[in-house]
Amino acid sequence: MSKRDDFNPKVREALAKRVGVKCSNPDCRKPTSGPSDENAFKHTNIGVASHICAASPGGPRYDMSMSSEGRASFDNGIWLCQTHAKIIDDDVVQYPKELLLAWKKAAEDIARAEMTADTSHTPLNDDKKLIEFYVQCFDRPAFQHQINQEGSMDDFYNAIEDTIIALNTGVQRTRDRTPIKTAEGKSMLVNSEWRDKLGTIVDMLVAINHRLKIAERDNVFRLNPSGYYCFNDREMANWFDHTRIEILKILSSVCKEAGINSLKTHLKSRYEW
Repeated sequence: MSKRDDFNPKVREALAKRVGVKCSNPDCRKPTSGPSDENAFKHTNIGVASHICAASPGGPRYDMSMSSEGRASFDNGIWLCQTHAKIIDDDVVQYPKELLLAWKKAAEDIARAEMTADTSHTPLNDDKKLIEFYVQCFDRPAFQHQINQEGSMDDFYNAIEDTIIALNTGVQRTRDRTPIKTAEGKSMLVNSEWRDKLGTIVDMLVAINHRLKIAERDNVFRLNPSGYYCFNDREMANWFDHTRIEILKILSSVCKEAGINSLKTHLKSRYEW
């Protein structure tokens, strides 16, 4: 049996604490530690210190060029909930090393933003104010133009990812990608119907980025010299547009109930006047 290069307790603790003991998947950010009813000194843990590159030969993303020390080091670890720890190892094509490293960096940035948030002002936790915050997160080109009109698919992917993070955590990114804790995540909404609708929106956003990665992997689209994207699968292109329109419609229904202005619920060409 091959020797596993497991993390020591110090590394596992660092992986958990540097991301606020939350899942590092930006689409999740679920707390992984809480109280146990057994006694006052016990806690329940659903977090896993996962290897980015496998701890032993034959494992997910195993890198034979790494040393034993490297495989067991902090740099090769990521803190996840039990669900996503299993998912990333079940599909190494969808979850390569580069993506997991990006998750880890983003999770640390978010934890830092949450920890250093300015608490001298009244927190943004009123339902109506939270909805207003979420609406402004959608006021960006990724929710305004048809998919073939996007200037950069990388920018589109990042915009969707940033919106997911903002809805889940209340953390926004500035133009230079610096995370700032601005509000609270959707779980803080008191209105359960609005909370459920925002949850549906997040699920749809996750589906968009998931399908975009598949389309990129399968070379479904390419950039023309004119600056437009050409999709080999028109049905898929229509799906990206239709899904975003449905997201805007759901958000618009929440805005109507909250009595605040919404965004347009159609996508336009860059040359539409």
